Amino acid sequence: ARISDAPESRRAQAFRLRAWAVADQEASAESTVIEVSGRTFPVEIRYRPLDEMTDDSEPLDQVTGIVHAVDELSREAPGDVLVFLSGEREIRDAAEALQAHVRPGTEILPLYARLSSAEQHRVFAPHTGRRIVLSTNVAETSLTVPGIRYVIDTGTARISRYNQRTKVQRLPIERI
Repeated sequence: ARISDAPESRRAQAFRLRAWAVADQEASAESTVIEVSGRTFPVEIRYRPLDEMTDDSEPLDQVTGIVHAVDELSREAPGDVLVFLSGEREIRDAAEALQAHVRPGTEILPLYARLSSAEQHRVFAPHTGRRIVLSTNVAETSLTVPGIRYVIDTGTARISRYNQRTKVQRLPIERI
């Protein structure tokens, strides 16, 4: 299979390149096939908007919503909880509120970039009892925290935004 020199759209060129790569791979007995295997687990999603978590007319703040969600999960089967927050300040606020609220024996572990390496590695150490790991969404794709059974996602994250006019990079908190 050859790609002609005639002008084509990018989509047609990409299709032809893929078709050529597949044909070439099928023709070559020495091709290496890389397979990434994994396991899937059943997931139950519970959506709890902050404005629906209270009987009052005023919606709850994020920290109170996390405390309510942890309370709900404490009545479930044992397992560690991973909470996604947008930044260090939000992690510290949630840690403070949870320390005053959770049962004795529950360990609250913050996880963010400015912690020392030893403090970050605490999430991987063996433990007994329940752990609540408070992390930014970087942990969502870059690492696997052992023992996590429940995830609370606040639905916000710091998203990198560049303003072309002012030439300034910002990290505003946005809904995701």
